[in-house]
Amino acid sequence: MRAVWGASKRGVVAGLLIAWVLLISTSAFAQHTYYISKSLGSDSRTPTQAQSKSTPWAHVPGMQSCASNCASYTPAAGDNFILYGGDSWLAADLAINTCPSGCWNGSVGNPISITVDKTWYNSSVCGGSWCRPIFNLQNSTGTLVGGSVVWLYSDYWVFDNVEITGYQQSGGGGNVVAIVGTGVEVKNVYIHNFSRTAGSSGSNSVCFVTNGSSGGGGGSSIHDSICDGADSPNQDFMGGILHGNSVYNNVIRYVYNGMNGAFNDIHGNLIEHNYISTSGDHCNMIFPQGTFSGETIKIYNNVIRNKTCGTTLFTLANSNDTNLIAYQYNNVLYDNASGNDGIGSGGHDPTGVYYDYNNTVVSLDNCFGNGEAPATKSVTHYENNHCVAPTVCVAAGTSCVDGGGNLQQTAAQANSNKSPHYDQYTDKQTYAYSPVAASNSTVGAGNNLSSMCSGNLAALCSDTAYATYDQANHTVVMRTVNARPASGAWDIGAYLFQDGPIQPPTGVKATAH
Repeated sequence: MRAVWGASKRGVVAGLLIAWVLLISTSAFAQHTYYISKSLGSDSRTPTQAQSKSTPWAHVPGMQSCASNCASYTPAAGDNFILYGGDSWLAADLAINTCPSGCWNGSVGNPISITVDKTWYNSSVCGGSWCRPIFNLQNSTGTLVGGSVVWLYSDYWVFDNVEITGYQQSGGGGNVVAIVGTGVEVKNVYIHNFSRTAGSSGSNSVCFVTNGSSGGGGGSSIHDSICDGADSPNQDFMGGILHGNSVYNNVIRYVYNGMNGAFNDIHGNLIEHNYISTSGDHCNMIFPQGTFSGETIKIYNNVIRNKTCGTTLFTLANSNDTNLIAYQYNNVLYDNASGNDGIGSGGHDPTGVYYDYNNTVVSLDNCFGNGEAPATKSVTHYENNHCVAPTVCVAAGTSCVDGGGNLQQTAAQANSNKSPHYDQYTDKQTYAYSPVAASNSTVGAGNNLSSMCSGNLAALCSDTAYATYDQANHTVVMRTVNARPASGAWDIGAYLFQDGPIQPPTGVKATAH
């Protein structure tokens, strides 16, 4: 009995020792919150002092001008760096590099964050409520790292709620925010007032880029962010988002290309008002050129309007995509210049299968089609779409498969005062081309696709989220979705009519179009 007790006691002591070691180890890497203020801070303060709002650092570790104790600190998984609302960091302070000499990685569930506390702000700048901290590049690129102002090379970082203004591309150009690491999240960022010098090419810069080479950028996202060139001095800047694993609930406007490159998931975005490049670059709204990873892409709940040139929504299979599958549904396209199909699909060479469901497409050309040859193996399936267009699907380089439930109208029919429907679909509605009465032609006239609503089509069983732009606060506002019926006929197009006109969101400044 004594021997058994002794063994048990030794086990308890060993267990306590292990627990103590783990506690010490965990404490050494516990997450901390550090406060950063350009107006109040000093980099000479200790890391312990910087954990207080009253004694912040002046810079985030990794900033170009971070010095002293700020520069010697190594960020650890779970660290939060809180930027003082309303403060401005200037060109001399930038860029930000998360991998200056060895990478600072967060971990799953414990990212390293550059973010905000909306109770902590500079009232002399913001007034009575919080406003974003500002990176003001003062009509320069700053000191670019990896060709970017914010270089998120490390894994599991969050970059949140920063306003970036005054970026000016010169020479070879560069990007504003770049994702290279795995599991990186960029959100609530507002980029505007960008420009380029006369001697540089407008095709060399974008607001956001995800660098997927060598597997980088996997599991990353860009969401609820704004790239707005409306106040750009020369409105001569390439693009909003170049490549992305998941990009959603963003507003991209007044650039050449809204979204271009390789993607896996594009949803809930507003893309509007692109313009022709003075340096001869392509102009497009949403132009996926293959997948970011795998061979499946889903594009849904997007609003694409006011296109000046190029493609509206064109999903292209590339050489990586031997069997591309694209799901495109609940999108709303209208007020776009002639020249390309509403929703186009195809590829330079490989196979592609495209499923287009419940879209509302107003086009001067085709509702669906293919402008790329020789994509002779591509197939476009379309069902439950509201097409205000001269033709529904043109099989130039692809085959069209009509699943039924589609409604084709002319513009005059869509806005008609004739019985029995008295349709009133126009671009002047709060949500463009939505039904306003139970008797409208799209209501209860489609096929029920409930059996498809899983996996990549999970959101198909709701109608469109429809993004709008709150220009006062520079945020994207999403319409509340309605669930489509599990049985019985669905409404055609992106919207579901439910016993009354679709109501606008409250407290949002309207956007003219």
